[in-house]
Amino acid sequence: MSRYFGRGANPGVLLRRHEDADPHRALDVREQRVATGRMTPRPPVRPYSLALPGVAGFVGAVCVLTGVAQAGSPFVLKAPGAWFFGASAPAPSAAGSGTFLGIMLVYAGLAVMIGSWFEVVRTLRRHPCAPLGSVVAMAILWALPVLVMPPLFSRDVYSYVAQGEMITRGFNPYVNGPSILGAGRILNLVDPLWRHARAPYGPAWERLSGGIIHLARHDVLAALVGFRALALVGVVLIAVGVPALARAMGRDEAVAFALAVLNPLVLLVLLGGAHNDALMLGLLVVGCAVARHNHVMIGLALCVLAGEVKIPALIGVVFIGWWWSEAESSRRRIPRMAIALSAGAGLTALVSAVSGLGWRWLSGLSDPGVVVSWLDPASAVGLTLSHLVGLLGGGDHSGAFVGGARAAGLVLAALITVALVGNSRRIGDLQALGWSLLAFVVFGPVIWPWYETWGFVFLAVMAEAWTLRIVLALSAAACFADVPGARFFGTSDPVLAVICWGCLVGAVSAYTARRLLPSLARGPALPWRSPPLPPGAG
Repeated sequence: MSRYFGRGANPGVLLRRHEDADPHRALDVREQRVATGRMTPRPPVRPYSLALPGVAGFVGAVCVLTGVAQAGSPFVLKAPGAWFFGASAPAPSAAGSGTFLGIMLVYAGLAVMIGSWFEVVRTLRRHPCAPLGSVVAMAILWALPVLVMPPLFSRDVYSYVAQGEMITRGFNPYVNGPSILGAGRILNLVDPLWRHARAPYGPAWERLSGGIIHLARHDVLAALVGFRALALVGVVLIAVGVPALARAMGRDEAVAFALAVLNPLVLLVLLGGAHNDALMLGLLVVGCAVARHNHVMIGLALCVLAGEVKIPALIGVVFIGWWWSEAESSRRRIPRMAIALSAGAGLTALVSAVSGLGWRWLSGLSDPGVVVSWLDPASAVGLTLSHLVGLLGGGDHSGAFVGGARAAGLVLAALITVALVGNSRRIGDLQALGWSLLAFVVFGPVIWPWYETWGFVFLAVMAEAWTLRIVLALSAAACFADVPGARFFGTSDPVLAVICWGCLVGAVSAYTARRLLPSLARGPALPWRSPPLPPGAG
């Protein structure tokens, strides 16, 4: 314990900021830090100063775990064999007080985790050079309840199980949907929306899924543990890559780690939902970190592997190719960019060939777009045009308009990416990569809450001012995106409902008024400036 708390430390005493006695001298020191682009180390933030938000975040995660374990919880699948506990009880036809309290526990746990995350980020930004180990220990503590939860907020992991089962039976998931497995336990767990959909993932992921099913000996619960373990590997890779990127860019490792890895959207949604986006993002982050440390080919290979999980990660190949050259002129960067793109294409072809599944996976990339929602900007444009044409007597052409709008959205995202690549020196390399990934999220065929993590993880390394506020605000909002139907909010005891909602809304409002709004008014405590990149780093 002395390693973390120090000899003779009193965990009950919060850390006081160590400032010079002379305020003018303190101001001169801070100005010198900014002018030189270096942060003079202050006395580090001792882990016990983070004890309160650290324990609070763990309690919030336990609340979420307790809430989703309740019978009839709408946040997880309630079906026989869906998880080890809390899944076999059938959902009630009308939500009772138990289900209502479970929902309130989930929302209260989310609020506590998000508030704890805000407090950790605030403390670390005001006390630079904190030991990374204390934040890592906190991430492990928060992740423990998440690892026990049933697949959270999504049923995608059951589709992974079905596609892996198809691989072991010799079916090509790029030709058929899970329905080819026939009626049975596996198909019953798959969301009806995806039972006839072809796999939109890369061949490396599909072969990996088949391997998990084989190791699990076709046991669904064992396979779910395997996919949760893969998501954990992805989060660990993010946890390794983000501090490495922060070091390469001259940023505070603890702050970057807290923003990226302690983010409840990463822990609860990526890890809790066992999404393959975690593995894709982990490989992409480590690939970019390795490339920033002058191992370009290894970085390209890792980005290609990430793209073989989900294709958006291939954008990392483009940025690594651009970073490769130190030339200021865009024209002189083109040769190495061409080499990087050629190497990426060659590695992609090699993995596709070795997988034995060919290139049919490219034809399945449109399948996530079977969901048509007004919340997706491109789909909303297509639906609006379709309704306007219908009002003018042109008939129903919603499919064509939505498809055209989505294609135009992808073209727009590609153009935005090209502009960001060309201006990455001015904007910032990681900022350009993060915003490019978010451009494909916003203008892509469909938006799911966990897609936001693609860009947020990279923006977290360099986040300042309004970028920081965007990462914090949208991450918090995305955690509440899975809103259950109105019937789940009913309870036979109206007094209980008033008390629960009053306490939750009151606590959130009080925290916002007393902590968040003053913090936003003050702005960041200390500005940062990235030092020059090392030779050959990009």
